[in-house]
Amino acid sequence: MAMKQERGARGDRRRGRGLAPRLALVLAVLGGVAHLGRAQDGAPIQLGPSCVTAECHADINQGQFLHGPVNMGQCQPCHVPVNNQHVFEKPAGGEPVCLLCHETEQPKAVVHAPFAADCAVCHDPHNGGNRYFVKGGLGAESCNQCHSDVSAGLSMLHGPVAVGECLVCHTPHQSEHAHLLVEPRATLCQSCHTDVQAELENAVSVHTPVKQDCAGCHNAHGGNREYFLVAEGQDLCRKCHEPFLKQMSQFKHPHEPMSEGKGCVACHEAHVSSQEQLLKAHNMELCLSCHNETIEGARGMIENIQAQIGNARFLHGPLREDNCIACHQAHGSDHPNILEKAFPDSFYTSFESEKYDLCFACHDKQIILEEKTAATGFRNGEQNLHYLHVNREKGRSCRACHHEHAANQPNHIREEVPFGRWRMQVEFEKTETGGSCSTGCHVPYKYDRASPVQNVAARE
Repeated sequence: MAMKQERGARGDRRRGRGLAPRLALVLAVLGGVAHLGRAQDGAPIQLGPSCVTAECHADINQGQFLHGPVNMGQCQPCHVPVNNQHVFEKPAGGEPVCLLCHETEQPKAVVHAPFAADCAVCHDPHNGGNRYFVKGGLGAESCNQCHSDVSAGLSMLHGPVAVGECLVCHTPHQSEHAHLLVEPRATLCQSCHTDVQAELENAVSVHTPVKQDCAGCHNAHGGNREYFLVAEGQDLCRKCHEPFLKQMSQFKHPHEPMSEGKGCVACHEAHVSSQEQLLKAHNMELCLSCHNETIEGARGMIENIQAQIGNARFLHGPLREDNCIACHQAHGSDHPNILEKAFPDSFYTSFESEKYDLCFACHDKQIILEEKTAATGFRNGEQNLHYLHVNREKGRSCRACHHEHAANQPNHIREEVPFGRWRMQVEFEKTETGGSCSTGCHVPYKYDRASPVQNVAARE
């Protein structure tokens, strides 16, 4: 009993794990040889001068490469006869046979199952067609004896798999990394895909799988989709971003690139970006890559925004800062025009402060709430003309006079405003202390903050 414990301890120092199963397999093999070496009456057969004769084991030394003991004609380093008979006992010292000569390093986190139990699963113990005596050859032929499923059903194969070079990525015995990889997965992939590695050096944002595990999106061995992606389109993004995509699907007004066409990759890079949030370009530049022409949207025609702002003299503040998402949600919204907050999209609307939450995120709501105020420059003396236009049952919304994006008249005053099928002209002139307005709504009116103007009442 003490001898068995000592042998186990020696084995642990050399291999560290799996010695008992391996020893059992070796002994079973040797026991089988001993059984075959007995005559029918049970008497041992006399051991001859050589194991390799025409009658016995003739193929042992016929390989291109011979195991050292075979090459020297010495079977006894591995096979120990009893009383010079064709009966064998444990190898000297009781160690697993291979470990008597082949010292191994300390055990690592991941051990190839044959390496832990039976080297002969992969290696021929006597000879072979290659220097490591690997059965089936050094390429995928050997690995596929157990791992043929990794490429089954794949129409496109990863380069190393296609040429049978499994050892480009995997180590055959043991590794500190999952799946016996020679390096951490992301580092391993980038050792060949150097374009991604170069992009990482100057990246502002990096997709988490690129830093941790490329296999989150790509099948390492091959696939039936471009780039070996493990799923199609948004189904791939959904593997990690399901809560967000579920929320997005419930918006009353989805951003159409998200619900149609390319989906997420219309705006986001898959690996790295020089912009925040993996955007393909800076905020407004990205938006204008689509909004540089008139678009037919779900709610009607969307104007060419790039043309609107291209030659305009006055830009709305967020556009001066190249910041479309100050007002718009990138993925979708419960508000028309995928706006961040509520804003009337009609010419007329009854006044409720909440309808203008978008405007009041930046502008002082007192410009609409009080009949007399100094909070706005649009007043005739103390009379608040914003209040006059907006705060009423049939109020004019902001867009009746102001363009949301850009204009050639001061204060973003429109040159024309859609009124049904009519493009109603708006003529505005600004003075140092007021201005004048002439539209299809009323005759020309003037206003002056310093010297109130007495306008003649006219139609509204």
